[in-house]
Amino acid sequence: MDQIFLVVMIAMMGFLLWNSSRTRKKQAQLLAEQLAVGVEVMLGSGVYGTVESIAADRLVIKSAGSTIEVARGAVARVLPAPAADPTVSKAATAKKESTPKPVAKPTAQKAAPKKAAAKKAD
Repeated sequence: MDQIFLVVMIAMMGFLLWNSSRTRKKQAQLLAEQLAVGVEVMLGSGVYGTVESIAADRLVIKSAGSTIEVARGAVARVLPAPAADPTVSKAATAKKESTPKPVAKPTAQKAAPKKAAAKKAD
């Protein structure tokens, strides 16, 4: 009975390793398909830039006025393109601008009680 349990556990571990490897390969292939000139990317180091040219194993990226050459593997993700329909963003901005902001009411301050002047008895 213990041997069957051991064999089943080893088979499950093997399946999990094989499945995660397939998933990683699919994600890497999808990332490679999305890379094109003009696409915005984020590198693994956190640098954002736009792809200017693509070679076999390297990319030339323009970022904040400078141009850098990086390995394809350095690309962590491809950023989504901005919305193509400007009317949607204008409507969302107009809605945000039209909402009134709450105004803080001034709090009434109580006058400090006056101290009675001590009268001197002569």
